[in-house]
Amino acid sequence: MNVVVVGAGISGSVCAWRLAKSGHKVTLVEKGRGVGGRMSTRRMEGARIDHGAQFFTVRDPRMKELLSLWKNENAVEPWYDQIAGRPDIPGGQRYRGTEGMTSPAKVLAKEFSVETNLFVDRVERRDERWLISERYGDRRKLMADHLVITIPSIQLLELFDRSNYSLDDNTMKSIRSICHTRCIAVLGIMDRSSVLTEPGTITHPVPEIDWISDNQIKGISREPACTIHASDEYSQKFWDAPDHERVPFLLSIAEKHLEVKITSWASHRWGFAKPIVTFGATHWHSFEKGITLAGDGFGGERIENAALSGWEAADSILNS
Repeated sequence: MNVVVVGAGISGSVCAWRLAKSGHKVTLVEKGRGVGGRMSTRRMEGARIDHGAQFFTVRDPRMKELLSLWKNENAVEPWYDQIAGRPDIPGGQRYRGTEGMTSPAKVLAKEFSVETNLFVDRVERRDERWLISERYGDRRKLMADHLVITIPSIQLLELFDRSNYSLDDNTMKSIRSICHTRCIAVLGIMDRSSVLTEPGTITHPVPEIDWISDNQIKGISREPACTIHASDEYSQKFWDAPDHERVPFLLSIAEKHLEVKITSWASHRWGFAKPIVTFGATHWHSFEKGITLAGDGFGGERIENAALSGWEAADSILNS
């Protein structure tokens, strides 16, 4: 069967990997430059910076299977299981990508075709097959026997609107109910190594900031570089503000706690950071319609839950 998966986050990547390993021809479509979605790593002035999801957990046996694959490919390493002096933070081993959080997704992508920089304009059901059309660029068109969509719910609804396509009322209502937090992320180059000790993280130093981490101490960057994640409340308030209004305060807090000077920086807006209202099931699947929906808006918060959403979506297709 020919399958097209739209969205190269961990849900889409796991789904595509599992289907490809089962013998199907799979093409993963992504509007960005690579796989991983919020498991994103950026290179900046010689530094490597994780600016989206910072780690993943491994509790489910299926996630352990993925962990074994990633370990065999030297794509992941243990990071930490507890932060000294923070008994309020739950224990449990966290893992990171060896060269950043994109490393695990890149391993999965070896098993299937990937079309990047492809913004899907429309999907059309034609004679029990799907036509997927690109909006810009080369106006690429793909055909599929089955379509999997793992992009955030708002983008999914926009795609359905452009395509004049809809599912049953109850399903559409559940999709519309999905809600995510927002996060303004700042990637900073530091003038020296910070004063943090392993694992190199600070959580909730002030109400406006959820997370600060030192990517050098984390082990992915040779150069001193930090990541700052603003809280949902701060991000919502300053979402449309220019950088010169929203970033300096975040930098000042980070510099104070890291005891460094941030010499240069870039910002990124994560519009769908964490799901706070989910679909109510790990995925949605219809063999008759030839379409499956998955993602963290279905599986829930945490990389592991998003990955298992993609896994279970693939299983539904395989068992149809």
